[in-house]
Amino acid sequence: MALLWLVCCVSEPETEALEVPIPVEEAAPEAARDLRLDPPKNAILIVIDTLRADALAEARTPHIDALGEQRAVRAWSGGTWTVPSVVSLFTGAPVRSHGFDLPTGKLGRYPRLPDLPVLAEVLAAEGFRTDGLYSNGYLAEELGFDRGFDRWRRVTDKVLAKEFHETVAKQWTEDGRHFAYLHFLGPHSPLKPSEETRAHYEVDAALVEGRMGLEIGAAKRNEPGARLAYQKAYRAVIEDTDARIAQVVEALGEHRDDTLIVLTSDHGELLGEHDVVGHGYWVWEPLTNVPFLVSGARTEVPDFVSNVGTAQLICDELAVAHSFDVDLSDRPVVSQREGKLALSVDGRHKAIWDGTPRGVEGFFDLEVDPGELTVLADEHGLTQVRDAWQTTTPAGPVLEEQVELSEETTEQLEKLGYLE
Repeated sequence: MALLWLVCCVSEPETEALEVPIPVEEAAPEAARDLRLDPPKNAILIVIDTLRADALAEARTPHIDALGEQRAVRAWSGGTWTVPSVVSLFTGAPVRSHGFDLPTGKLGRYPRLPDLPVLAEVLAAEGFRTDGLYSNGYLAEELGFDRGFDRWRRVTDKVLAKEFHETVAKQWTEDGRHFAYLHFLGPHSPLKPSEETRAHYEVDAALVEGRMGLEIGAAKRNEPGARLAYQKAYRAVIEDTDARIAQVVEALGEHRDDTLIVLTSDHGELLGEHDVVGHGYWVWEPLTNVPFLVSGARTEVPDFVSNVGTAQLICDELAVAHSFDVDLSDRPVVSQREGKLALSVDGRHKAIWDGTPRGVEGFFDLEVDPGELTVLADEHGLTQVRDAWQTTTPAGPVLEEQVELSEETTEQLEKLGYLE
């Protein structure tokens, strides 16, 4: 779990000192978890795909905001594309440990999920009814995301809330315990906002009237006006998704007061920052910084968290005695992508390491430089933090078993712009 801490002082007296984890040979035995005496019976984990935190804060989202009884001031996803990030959400393990650090797109073949306990399996073993509804084709069952679920079903965003309402009505009982994973595609390309939100953001109707809506390619190529249109449509779809979250909460009915709700995202989106649109293969802040909102929890959510700690939070709140690798209180917080690493201890001072020849390696102060434009020296000992974290976080297995995605899944991914 959490690393042991010592204070690392730096040579410049005016420089803020950060706590640095120092690896030790033997850690003290972990204290027994304070499991709730009167835990909620149920939990739902809502993931809105490709949702960056700052865009959510700017959009009109009263129903999502209402879930923010507790929210992290800053939260990072474990990775910056769907599969590694959701594997981390399910296993409570960083990408380094579970090993699914593979590129997206054009492959068509991927390994199955690593052989680690997943949240749904843990809860099912405790007698929970488990349901998963998802819109992103990458979560296809042939990769193993269905492990532990009584039902694992792909649906569109438009019908996901309705399907969940039927699930609650038919499967949730007064005496039973229930867990649901709800994964909306949200503001993932292609974007097709409703008439109301399209008008509010003044998105040209001609751009979104087709069957697929506004695809990301023109914005990536920076065709005239395309990036601005995509930025507007992105926020419009966030507001449409907010209305669907309202339907999800309403579907809980009499179970609402006895249900823990966690809402987050698998990753954000670049909308022109660093001259990039899309997920890219980076770990810049618009990709790593995601929402993290919790409703109905006793646990106090820290100001800066990794959403990889979600599985542990849910188990703790439901009084399920299981320990995952990452807890919300753990430091440092990291996000990874294909060998690239972002790391921070306090959510302000951030380091990025990238071993590729044309990559970026540097240190940033997000408070004064939120755009990550000015590369600083390592004044806060973050390289030492990284070395300590790597020492105490075992590297996962090399995932070699390749599963060829089904024709249906491949077709879905092509529509989302992943495969060619």
